[in-house]
Amino acid sequence: MKIGNRQLERVPLRENLTGQGLILTTLALMALGVVMVFSTAGVGGGSGLAWYERTHVRQAIFAAVAAVMLCVLWRVDYHRLTLRSGSKPGWARVVLSPAALLLILAMAASASVYIPGFGHEVGGDLRWIRYGPVGFQPSEVLKIALLIALAAFLGRDDVNVRRFRRVFVPALALTGMSVALVVTQDFGTGAIIGITAAVVLLAAGVCLVYLLGLAPLGAAAFYLFVVRVPHRWARFEAMLNPADTTNRATYQPWQSIIAIASGVEPAGLGGGVAKYGYLPENQTDFIFAIICNELGMLGAFLVIGLLLVWLFLAMRVAVRAPDRLGALLAGGLGFLIVFQSALHVAVNVGWAPPTGVSLPFVSAGGSSLLLMSVATAVIVSVSARRPGRCTAESRQLGST
Repeated sequence: MKIGNRQLERVPLRENLTGQGLILTTLALMALGVVMVFSTAGVGGGSGLAWYERTHVRQAIFAAVAAVMLCVLWRVDYHRLTLRSGSKPGWARVVLSPAALLLILAMAASASVYIPGFGHEVGGDLRWIRYGPVGFQPSEVLKIALLIALAAFLGRDDVNVRRFRRVFVPALALTGMSVALVVTQDFGTGAIIGITAAVVLLAAGVCLVYLLGLAPLGAAAFYLFVVRVPHRWARFEAMLNPADTTNRATYQPWQSIIAIASGVEPAGLGGGVAKYGYLPENQTDFIFAIICNELGMLGAFLVIGLLLVWLFLAMRVAVRAPDRLGALLAGGLGFLIVFQSALHVAVNVGWAPPTGVSLPFVSAGGSSLLLMSVATAVIVSVSARRPGRCTAESRQLGST
């Protein structure tokens, strides 16, 4: 792939220590997730289901598929997400790019959950599309697709990211439409999408004043979708006073804190009692608490340590990326995964209200696991591209 007068070459994985580290760290988190989901399945739930409907079996299958995808897709050049600069004129390079088409499909899927009889309701909210035993959350696809589309748009060499009307307004419109599709049913995911998109815009060099001007809009959204919605506001009150028994929303946070505190004397793998109906959503939203309950501080340090290593490696890729597109892809996708991980841990320890955010690579959930694997593959792909030999033309110009 030629970028300007430089030729980017793919570095073999044996010479790419950062890429090796990312792959190994991701596989370690996936393996830990499979073990912990199997541990929570020891309660006996799902014994009357077919083998392919049992959560722990599905998690093992999805983890195997995700591992294969990670080890294969990192070889794909991340520049294929956008069209080459000379292939189409003007805005056609943006609208017709694979990144834009991916975002359009993700938006269409996210909008389809509102179609009567098509969307699947979970926890009182429409979040899923399900066909028989197979289902996925379109919002998970939308998170990844928006970041890729923004990076493909802002990472072009002919884009002046400081321009308001031609750059900031289109990027804001894409982000606003993506957030609007999910915020009414899933405020936590909508907030993650908005915050991560803002980080990508800031990293691209968009004027900080433009982003600060959106603060009143964010405050208004918080008031409309959190303060004015009783069950969501109750979660914020539960965060401030988790021991308040008069607030039904305090049950999960308080049980999570109890499970973590019980990890001072860990029960051992498979021996925890929090999963026996005391802590709902123990395989997804509160799996970190189960890890602490059964493995104690060793389990907590293992998870946090792996995530910190993953963060360091992703930042290293972003800083050393050979071009702006690679830096935005690695930085944006890396921030998304780490930010979601930090929010999950914060919810489990009572520092944030329950938002339904899973722990990347660890929590049960096939669609999230596969998409996070794809995101990691893109980051590894960025780490595997380095400037190679100059083209013949550039050498001739240099010799003259």
